[in-house]
Amino acid sequence: MLTRVFSAITVVAIAAATATAQDVAAPAAAPLPIVVSTSLPEPALTRADTARAVHELFKSRRGGAASWLGLGTASMLASILPAQQSTSAGVWTPGVVAGTVFLGIGLNKSVQFWWSQEQRVLRELAATGHVPPNISRRLKGNFLPLHGTASEQNPLLALNIPAPLTPTPDAPGPDTPAPIAPAPASQLVRSLPPEQALADARQDTLDAVQGFFNARRTGGQLPILLALPGLRLMTGSGASNGSSGSPYVSQPAEPSGGQVATGLLLAAGGLTYMFVHNAPYSDEKFHELRTSYLAGAPLPAAIRVRLKEKHLAAGRTYRARLERKAARRSR
Repeated sequence: MLTRVFSAITVVAIAAATATAQDVAAPAAAPLPIVVSTSLPEPALTRADTARAVHELFKSRRGGAASWLGLGTASMLASILPAQQSTSAGVWTPGVVAGTVFLGIGLNKSVQFWWSQEQRVLRELAATGHVPPNISRRLKGNFLPLHGTASEQNPLLALNIPAPLTPTPDAPGPDTPAPIAPAPASQLVRSLPPEQALADARQDTLDAVQGFFNARRTGGQLPILLALPGLRLMTGSGASNGSSGSPYVSQPAEPSGGQVATGLLLAAGGLTYMFVHNAPYSDEKFHELRTSYLAGAPLPAAIRVRLKEKHLAAGRTYRARLERKAARRSR
């Protein structure tokens, strides 16, 4: 009996010693590498994001309604006014029918997407977080809701839409709670965590840089218009040698060597200026700057001091167009 107990104690002691030796021999765990994120987090959509998409939808539909009304009016006038002349064959009926159809489409869109209807939809969105089905099914494609930064326009605040009043009886009793006052519109914006506020600020900066780069590239393409007078000089357009013998017929003159050289110089100069001017503002340069900025590097001072509010607005529009285009491709 004592032999069995002694054997069991020996086995336990050997196992414990082996485990201790392994723990001592095991090397210390290597520290985890520090990973610097070069991309912004993907936040969840808010009511303000949906409200912006609803506002863009209604604004676009109202513009379309005005176009339909103008087209219908022009079609009817073009079909009716010539009939007032004595030599006219009468009113052109197909034009009147087409104009009536166009006017009907324009009036229908005007009624369906009028400002009062937009405010009604936004009030429902602010109160319930939902929009009517006939509006929600249209929030796709160019009107897909996208996350906006905290500094972007909030239609709920612009229209000063409060939360709805809680319904109360006509004759409240002593135990009936007082009606709840409408919440101010500023309470419709939830406070952002510090990480999201920092991400929004960085996105605003990148949008402004993108708008600045796009504006510079557009300005750098204008000198290419010098190729038009250069082409005219090289082809000798507009010049005639007058050797046809007839005062009513002119023969195009052959361009001289100086004209060809001047035309080539203008075209080559405009093209060279465009490439040299746009090289620092290419998409590759922007992606490099974006990666370094998100990694913690500051913006170059030469770019930072030239950013304006118009660049921010243009950059937001450009980014929204790219994100919606990517969303359509991913479906």
